[in-house]
Amino acid sequence: MKKYLAALLTALLLLCMALPAGAVGPALTATEAYCILDADTGLVLAQQNMNEELHPASITKVMTLGLACQKAQGNWDGVKLTVSHEDVYSLAGTDSSHIALQEGEEVPLQDALYGTMIASANDGANLLAEYFGGGTIEGGVAAMNAQVEALGLEHTHFANPHGISNDDHYTSCYDMAQILRWALEQPGFETVFTRNEMYTMQPTNIQPVTRYFSQQDKMRLHYSRYYIPAILGSKIGYTNIARYSYVCLAEQNGVRLICVTMQSQTKPDKYSDVRTLLEDAFARFTSYTDLPSRGLTEELEVVGGGGTLGRVTVTDPGVRLLLADGVTAQDVSVSLELPERYVLGASPEVYAVYTVSGGNKQESMSVRVPAVITGLDELLDANVGRELETASDVRPAKTAGMLILISLACTAAAAVVTVGVMRLLRRRSRKTRKH
Repeated sequence: MKKYLAALLTALLLLCMALPAGAVGPALTATEAYCILDADTGLVLAQQNMNEELHPASITKVMTLGLACQKAQGNWDGVKLTVSHEDVYSLAGTDSSHIALQEGEEVPLQDALYGTMIASANDGANLLAEYFGGGTIEGGVAAMNAQVEALGLEHTHFANPHGISNDDHYTSCYDMAQILRWALEQPGFETVFTRNEMYTMQPTNIQPVTRYFSQQDKMRLHYSRYYIPAILGSKIGYTNIARYSYVCLAEQNGVRLICVTMQSQTKPDKYSDVRTLLEDAFARFTSYTDLPSRGLTEELEVVGGGGTLGRVTVTDPGVRLLLADGVTAQDVSVSLELPERYVLGASPEVYAVYTVSGGNKQESMSVRVPAVITGLDELLDANVGRELETASDVRPAKTAGMLILISLACTAAAAVVTVGVMRLLRRRSRKTRKH
């Protein structure tokens, strides 16, 4: 009997060790990595290998399109881009997707955006990179990596604007989800990203034919057996090395999610796994929970004009979080993240960090939201006209006095020099008369 119990306990122990620790979302086998997050706050809801660095293929174009929309600021009318030699011929031998752009062709910005998005045009991506990169593809790639740094992403580096596989071109599911979340904030991006209708590109100065771009994602085509009504917009990607990658914005009953999958082995795997992820997420996350401020406060020193102005109060603002069914406000803790000092004129890097302890119902993750600063206006009013200590040695009164003394000294010196010169001239005059 004892041997039987020992064997049973050993088997249970091995089983527990084999289960993935903290895995609360679906375990995928045909897809290497995924990440699902709340589109509003960026809170991670479920994931598998979300920080693994993988080849992204054409989902790279989310960043390219985002930067182009950021530069345009919604002003597309009348903006034309001229196709360079490099836009076209740098793709020679790559067998990549394109919209047959030709060197010297003048392309409306809107056509370049939709061609890059819907037709996944690599020549269009090159053209857009030149647009926001100061006239060169290299400049565009540098801008992409600068934006990666600005977003604080640690597992992404771009080597091109289109996604052709390169050892120095990689991202992660988490990073790509955050890139899409940022891109959705850029003027016009969501309009381009979510368009399902065919797009027509009119003839240009070189190309006499009309070009038509049609939606390629079968999960967005209502007549397809892979159709998922909740998906509003998406970008697909594929190379032999990257396999199938996917990023989408989905919404159901007011809940907005971003879903990213990478390295799905086959196209049916991608379709099946995305459906599994979205169905699971929408079943577990059905509504938002409003969390009021906990009243957590800290003081922060404010400096400006070369001195300390005083202190302000920083408070957690409260937040609206997407919590899984069974997870409550009591499962969320909050802390404040502050710099050593707040320098006037700089962006106030003050945050409230909300941490969800989801147990086996939700990923235990944190999200940062801007904290509330109070007392700053009163502090500024109190310092109007006040002389800072660092300025005490250059007060106007002292400065004026010093200037007067310097002026008098210079006048006296000038007088002495003048008298001396006059005496010297008189002596020379007397000597001349004697001779």
